Amino acid sequence: MTLALGGVDIGLLAFLSISVLVGLWRGFVFELLSLAGWFAAWLAASQWAGWAERYIPAGEPGSALKHGVAFACVFLLALVVWGLAARVVRSLVRATPLSPLDRVLGAAFGLLRGMVALIVLAAVVGFTPLAQSQAWQQAQGAVWLETLLQGLRPWFSKEVSPYPPA
Repeated sequence: MTLALGGVDIGLLAFLSISVLVGLWRGFVFELLSLAGWFAAWLAASQWAGWAERYIPAGEPGSALKHGVAFACVFLLALVVWGLAARVVRSLVRATPLSPLDRVLGAAFGLLRGMVALIVLAAVVGFTPLAQSQAWQQAQGAVWLETLLQGLRPWFSKEVSPYPPA
């Protein structure tokens, strides 16, 4: 078995490595809080976009433009506030002896996040002509990702799965 890496394999490995390194650098607690922040920002925007509309000078009252701008503003504000709070919590964790464990768990989280993103990428590529390209067909990483997708196929709806029935 030869381990010749093509451009696709190098790109996949680089993406996965960057995700692991970001998780290692940020730590598990910060990664979890960041993920929760997106959910909290969505909830905040859903709850208060209607209230914020009156302060947005764009569009007619009640228009989709006005609501969309208000939603985006509340979402971004909530995300920034949540991010600042997450940084405070991260600094508290780093001041404890749990910091090395937090970073190792953060790297594991980064690995999981990277794998999920690459699986989604492989599913998207399956819908495009790129799946038939020589570079994708020869990539070992693409073979592994497609094998994972085949294993996950029972959880996909028939409309989403790019693979024919077995």
